[in-house]
Amino acid sequence: MVPQPPASSMLAIDIHTLLLVSTLILGSMGLLFLVSWWDDRTARERLDWGLGFLILVPGVVLLSLRDRIGDVWSIAIANAIILASYGLLHTGARRFCGRTPGWGVALCGAGLWLFLCRWPTFMERFDLRVIAASVLCAVYCAMVARTLQRDAGGERLPSRGRAIAAFATVGTILSLRGVLMMIAPVELRGLASIESSWVTWLGLGVLVVGLICAHFLLAMSSERSNMHHRRAAERDDLTGALSRRAFVTRARERLERAPDAGTLMFFDIDHFKAINDTHGHALGDEVLIAFARLVEEGLGPEDLFARWGGEEFVLFLADRDFVAGRRVAEEIRRAFARLAVGEDERPLGVTVSVGLAAPALTGPDLDHLIACADAGVYAAKRAGRDRVEAVGGPTLAASSA
Repeated sequence: MVPQPPASSMLAIDIHTLLLVSTLILGSMGLLFLVSWWDDRTARERLDWGLGFLILVPGVVLLSLRDRIGDVWSIAIANAIILASYGLLHTGARRFCGRTPGWGVALCGAGLWLFLCRWPTFMERFDLRVIAASVLCAVYCAMVARTLQRDAGGERLPSRGRAIAAFATVGTILSLRGVLMMIAPVELRGLASIESSWVTWLGLGVLVVGLICAHFLLAMSSERSNMHHRRAAERDDLTGALSRRAFVTRARERLERAPDAGTLMFFDIDHFKAINDTHGHALGDEVLIAFARLVEEGLGPEDLFARWGGEEFVLFLADRDFVAGRRVAEEIRRAFARLAVGEDERPLGVTVSVGLAAPALTGPDLDHLIACADAGVYAAKRAGRDRVEAVGGPTLAASSA
């Protein structure tokens, strides 16, 4: 066995104080996660993470009683609880990424630890226990980091990368603890015997970085919730199309980048009040939803489609000129006239009038573009409806087939 440096060569940490502080901090973090989950029940991963941090508390408490209770509780059960908490952190990461929780994996570490504790030599040797616990916990940290990294998708969550780095750091510290224990094993003769050893200092490092992990996990989950709420605020509740405000903001950004590009269309479903009066508002809603789906099927990543109000919709094709926009408008008009809605899925013969405008012809001012397209709608209505018309640019008229 490699001799340890004298106690005076390394600053001592009162192990009982460290364990007490750890208990208070971990319990507080667990409660913080649970309160956050209670406020937003859709963020189910916060419950997993909260329970993970909370069950660390009894595990640490049992460890702190190492000199007062039997080894079964202070070693076997205590470390099994701690490993189960790491498993819950991994479960929360999987749930956050939309994957099956995997409870078998979550409890595998604790089960393996209890199996090793059946071996008398393992229970007697502090170094073997530290190595095993370090490896198992490091594996869980690596799994959490890998899960978050692999399932990042297209979400832009600033705290995701930080959480990955934090878990990788905890895993590195735990791995280092296992390696050092193999190189320079420490003999445990009561908790006080390791107060001045590197074991305690690395334990403190795991606690500190673990708290950083908790912070980034909560921040990451909050960022996703805020993103979802922001997206929901930008969408029409019925059709899922953009809201009027969101459309105006994004369309102006597009026009600032490319003042002469694109085509704007204004849609007004013909005789929509008669549809509601004859068939009921439920069918009227189905007509609006069906029209929105029809338009969105052909949208590109830069195109903008919004419900302007009532039965009115607006579409900005970012990369289509006036001629190409005319073709798209005609395709939408004809397809909508053939659309089947209602329980019997038969065409109602509902039509739409379309106004067309292009910044290359009328200028890049969005208000003026919308006014020109709106004027085109009125022209189409006066000409008999179910038409595409343009005002303030080349005249375009088409009768229904």
